[in-house]
Amino acid sequence: MQKQVLHLPGGDLQYHQFGTGPNLWIAFHGFARDGSSYADLCTYLPADTCLLAFDLPWHGGTAWKRAVFTLEDLVQAVDQVLVLKQQTYYTALGFSFGARLCLALATAEASRWRKLILLAPDVPYRGWYSFFDPTPLWLKKQGVKLFSFAPALLKVAKFLNQWKFLDAFNYRFLRLHLQSVANQQRLAGIWLSAAAFPTLGKSIKVLNTRPQLPIQLITGEQDSVIPPVAFAHLAQQIPHLQWTKIPETDHDLLSSSTLSRWANIIRGS
Repeated sequence: MQKQVLHLPGGDLQYHQFGTGPNLWIAFHGFARDGSSYADLCTYLPADTCLLAFDLPWHGGTAWKRAVFTLEDLVQAVDQVLVLKQQTYYTALGFSFGARLCLALATAEASRWRKLILLAPDVPYRGWYSFFDPTPLWLKKQGVKLFSFAPALLKVAKFLNQWKFLDAFNYRFLRLHLQSVANQQRLAGIWLSAAAFPTLGKSIKVLNTRPQLPIQLITGEQDSVIPPVAFAHLAQQIPHLQWTKIPETDHDLLSSSTLSRWANIIRGS
């Protein structure tokens, strides 16, 4: 594995390179991870594959100067990589939040994709997530200011959890991502940046105009992070999407213990 840095107007974006072959893949990791998440997957890919996995802003070795990042920042990163590798087309791969980024990028990037691979995509559909996700940017900024009162927020969250008003998953999420200033900055940056992404509805329309583009969806049948109904809704919206459900598997498809159950499915990408 090699680590390289792209210099963008918003900051220095690090990426991890696995392999040196001519078959270029560009990967986006999930929230609170980094590009090294794909290290184990690369052992399953063909020898002619070169996989480049970005560290998103506020993750891994990326040093981001701005308060947010946009899809234009990601497109600039892809442009630089394609020039460096002397390639025109690539396979786009994303896990969880990274898969959501891939979907959002379809409006700008679908014409350069050989294939799109979505691993347990973070797709807002129903419930509390679909309520908070489209919150206006000005209101999100006000919410982020509350992070400076993290100890008090966590006390309230503990009380709500004890009285069953806040489930265990979301209580753990808050405890993890509010426990340090760095984690708070990461959460704030991702939450505010999401407001810059176009609606996935627009991206899905773009994908539906490209029935010749292979789109692969891999999910765990026991995903406890993203409601399975969200995956079903996505599959309904994109008729030519190929959906593979992995039995007895949760959200973390990139764990070493889980990869052997599905990684060979994408070898021919």
